Amino acid sequence: MKKAIQNISVLLSIAFAIACGSQEKKSTETTQEQEPKQEVKLTESEQLISEVESAHLTEKYSSQEVIQFDMHLIFRGKTRFKGKISMTPNGGLVRMEDSIKTMIWDGQMAYISPDTSSYAKARFDLLTWSYFFAAPYKLNDPGTQKEFLGNKNLNGEKYPAFKLSFEGGVGDSPDDWYIVYQDSKTDLLAAMAYIVTYSKSQEKAEQDPHAITYEAYTEVEGIPFATQWNFWTWNEAGELHKLLGEAQISNIQFTKKAEGLFQPPAQSRQVEKPSV
Repeated sequence: MKKAIQNISVLLSIAFAIACGSQEKKSTETTQEQEPKQEVKLTESEQLISEVESAHLTEKYSSQEVIQFDMHLIFRGKTRFKGKISMTPNGGLVRMEDSIKTMIWDGQMAYISPDTSSYAKARFDLLTWSYFFAAPYKLNDPGTQKEFLGNKNLNGEKYPAFKLSFEGGVGDSPDDWYIVYQDSKTDLLAAMAYIVTYSKSQEKAEQDPHAITYEAYTEVEGIPFATQWNFWTWNEAGELHKLLGEAQISNIQFTKKAEGLFQPPAQSRQVEKPSV
């Protein structure tokens, strides 16, 4: 009888401990549920970027291995490039090929093949046109700095805008800056004013600022892409006076990264960054 009473006492103690533990856990969960979640407040520039990234389906775009497309670029009345571009989503690896040459950016260096080619702008082309293509997805890259500008005029219309600049040592041209314009109706990237400091000083580049307008959007697997780029003269009043060039983008497709796609072909030469 004494042993039975002891066993019952032990069982009651265990049951009590379990009940207390369950009650404590429930109380903790209730307290956690009652605690308000801390909301992260975005700056105005961050909010614009978030809207642009959402409209451009950044997560889906960034999950692709390689994007390929054809580009016909005409600048100041002359064809600058007419061929195929292959690139990783962030532009970290780029291949450009036309009927006479192949250019490669392997993430560190630029190459051109054949090595006898006298073309002098391979490095500029590899870094510039891939950046303009991937621009909606690079607004929040490491080393970027943003300044909200409010609603800014662009050719007679108002657009939410911010200035994008870079920390020192970021990329080939850290002194570049962009004025990024958002289409408030679609949240898509509408345009970017910019300067080109590649091989020139910032002071000289700011004497000749340009703008690119993104037009004729089409969807590929649900992701919007501008198929018409127009390049203009631009000033701080947001006036677009003269059309400087244009690019038609076509045959956009996603593919896998083929072996050797971003490796310099045989008989390539390295293209160094020009000095200012």
